[in-house]
Amino acid sequence: MIGLGIDRHLFCLYVVSRGKNIPSKFLESVVSESWKLSTSQTPTQQTGRIDYNNNPDRISPGGGFGFVIKDGYGVFYIIPGDNILYFYVLSFHSSSRINSRRFVKNIK
Repeated sequence: MIGLGIDRHLFCLYVVSRGKNIPSKFLESVVSESWKLSTSQTPTQQTGRIDYNNNPDRISPGGGFGFVIKDGYGVFYIIPGDNILYFYVLSFHSSSRINSRRFVKNIK
């Protein structure tokens, strides 16, 4: 399940099951996995009030989740317009197993 974009949804279900005292071996197993890639998207077009294609100077690229384990990555991205994409890659600097710059080069 790791990497299928469902980690937050499963975590929420886990929290609700714990709050309602409904045990779930499946959810306990999923939340105990090591999530090496944490991703998030920052929506910018919820209201449609600003046309970012014609007003790129009004884009505020920033926000999102970071890495959740020391040898993992946090990637957040923003798609404010038809031809505009921002993404940020975060990792724990002192880990020898990961490298944010190398990760970015492989995205390009």
